[in-house]
Amino acid sequence: MDVPQIRYATAPNGARVAYQVIGDGARDILLSTNWLSSIDLMWDEPRYEHCLRRIASYGRLILFDKRGTGASDPLEVRDGAFDVSLLEQADEDMLVVLDEVDSARATVVGADLGGIAAIVFAATHPERTEALVLQDSCAKVTMAEDYPWGLAETAISAVIDAVREGWGTGVGLVALAPTLLEDPSSIQWCARYERLSVPPATMIASWEDAARVDVRAVLPLVRVPTLVLSHDANTLIPVGQGRYLADQILDARHVELDGTDIWLFSDPRLADEISSFLGEASAPSYADDRVLAAVLLTDLVSSTTQLAQLGDRKWKELLEIHDRVSARAVDNHRGKLVDRAGDGMLATFDGPARAVRCAAAIGTELRKLGLDMRAGVHAGEIELRRDGVAGIAVHIAARVMGKAGAGEVIVSRTVRDLVVGSGLEFTDFGVHELKGISGTWELFALETSR
Repeated sequence: MDVPQIRYATAPNGARVAYQVIGDGARDILLSTNWLSSIDLMWDEPRYEHCLRRIASYGRLILFDKRGTGASDPLEVRDGAFDVSLLEQADEDMLVVLDEVDSARATVVGADLGGIAAIVFAATHPERTEALVLQDSCAKVTMAEDYPWGLAETAISAVIDAVREGWGTGVGLVALAPTLLEDPSSIQWCARYERLSVPPATMIASWEDAARVDVRAVLPLVRVPTLVLSHDANTLIPVGQGRYLADQILDARHVELDGTDIWLFSDPRLADEISSFLGEASAPSYADDRVLAAVLLTDLVSSTTQLAQLGDRKWKELLEIHDRVSARAVDNHRGKLVDRAGDGMLATFDGPARAVRCAAAIGTELRKLGLDMRAGVHAGEIELRRDGVAGIAVHIAARVMGKAGAGEVIVSRTVRDLVVGSGLEFTDFGVHELKGISGTWELFALETSR
């Protein structure tokens, strides 16, 4: 059977995302891999081809290379950093590919670290996600006091050193499929796959960013049927990672397999388990009126004092300019302006980095007018309503904004953890109690907000 033709979908900024489609079943299946990705070379490995065709027998399998990998365009860089977070970039890539192939709803398969992006996608776009498969994946790569299943810093450093010293020689097999290290043809294929998937510097940068990502707060927001697959002896993604995912995602089913190999094609049981999951009876329907979103709230500082100084007419003119500036910034950052409340506004975004950049852009423009703004950003669950949005994330964002001073953009820890790789820098703003919200909250200030 012929290899599927590589085609291109176009992102909003004009960048091209390479994709392939194989199969013609009624169910769409989108595969999200890690940064070691080349849809062109997958087919040169017979076991990989067999795995893909096995999964495609249950539906229309959609493969793609994230921007920066394989046959896709490179990542957009601004001021020495990626333009948006790696998670937002992957989310956008998945959307543009699904739109290009006219897929209204797909089962998303997230393989190892590609599962992190799949988790965020399923929570952000439940209307586009039929089901979720997380194969040897995780919510957080590194270990923490409250998360003992991650990798120690020394292990992360060892991975980065291995990439730096041996990329392009088949070093990926050591972590992903160690049983294939005895097979010279597998080493030769993997070496070429590494060289043509992603440059070593980009792989190192992606690993450094992945080590700082934490999507644990997102897991309870995933409300689609979910299968979690784990191997009990792999050292890169320990089995405790999968157990945690299954425990935190509503009604997730966990299947543990013995062995070390976690590259999708390296263990035939993975394709079997995924195929069985895909072939099950119709999955239960989940409501998609609750989604993961970034909420931005802004407010003008000392507006009462300025009103008294300027008078009603002049103040009204400034407010009209404020409204135009904020509306334009929200539109430029692909957000949705939900509400205006006096001299502030509420907007939502499907990516927190865009929300933070939008807040900074508004603040910059308003300072030219002699106006000081404060802003708060939080990412969490919102409820979509006919007349706007509601939900705990809106209340938290409002409380976060309340902690901000003139010219400050304050964000929750959830936002900071989700914008890794975007180039946005934050300073510790301390631990706070938020009125009406249980617990204490770690907040951070955008460094460029002053």
